[in-house]
Amino acid sequence: MANATAPQTTAAKAGGFDRKDITRMFARLKHEVGGLVDDANRSRPFYAKSKEEAVAKRDAAIKVLNELADRIDVLKKD
Repeated sequence: MANATAPQTTAAKAGGFDRKDITRMFARLKHEVGGLVDDANRSRPFYAKSKEEAVAKRDAAIKVLNELADRIDVLKKD
């Protein structure tokens, strides 16, 4: 039997939306923020000139994610 590709669901075809894109986006966000968190925990950070700058970058990324979550919550309530 030949290796056939799996057929797409009708919901994916009709709406043009693939949940895999969201999964990839969240995985990327986790990776990027995790890198900043790890960097803030290093005594000599890779992505910042000082430990204080690394902590500030980590805190800024977390603030952005919290603001995004709040904005999404507002969208759900509208």
